[in-house]
Amino acid sequence: MKLYAAMFFATLSMPLASLAGILAMELGYVWSIRQAIGVGVLVGSVILIVSVITFLSSIPSTVRRLRHQTRVSNDTN
Repeated sequence: MKLYAAMFFATLSMPLASLAGILAMELGYVWSIRQAIGVGVLVGSVILIVSVITFLSSIPSTVRRLRHQTRVSNDTN
């Protein structure tokens, strides 16, 4: 399940980063387009870091599940 969550976060990172930059400029938190792009890059980077951490934490359970499937398929043959 963590693997799917990581892919979901990575897929949403660019649209959310764009929206964050646009909203920061519209709401008056930043005054120039360069600052809005910086906010978008910051938000996108944080989301991608979270997705990489989630992906890395899902690797042990994925390997365990694959070993179990291989063991079961070898026992039936």
